[in-house]
Amino acid sequence: HVTQVYTCLGVEENDLSGFFITAHPNPASQRTAFNYVLPESENEAAITITDLVGKTIEVLKVSGQQGQKPWDTRQIKGGVYFYTLKAKGFSKTGKLIIIDMN
Repeated sequence: HVTQVYTCLGVEENDLSGFFITAHPNPASQRTAFNYVLPESENEAAITITDLVGKTIEVLKVSGQQGQKPWDTRQIKGGVYFYTLKAKGFSKTGKLIIIDMN
């Protein structure tokens, strides 16, 4: 099992497996897109978005070795959230800031 958490310093460790996830734009105000690459042995995974206390906000299913999954954030309250990409035996987490434009 592999778990990687990005620090608030923005320092990332190199991952030789190529497994990663990023969110762009970040901060987001209307939408963001999760860009991901799964481990070679996997073609399906889930992106779980949680708030600061760990409450699940949404789960997005992804398929394919790599791709992009858009997420509409217009109905999400502004704040800090975490997104976690989970595939069998692998997990990566990042931080997403949502700016409330209402």
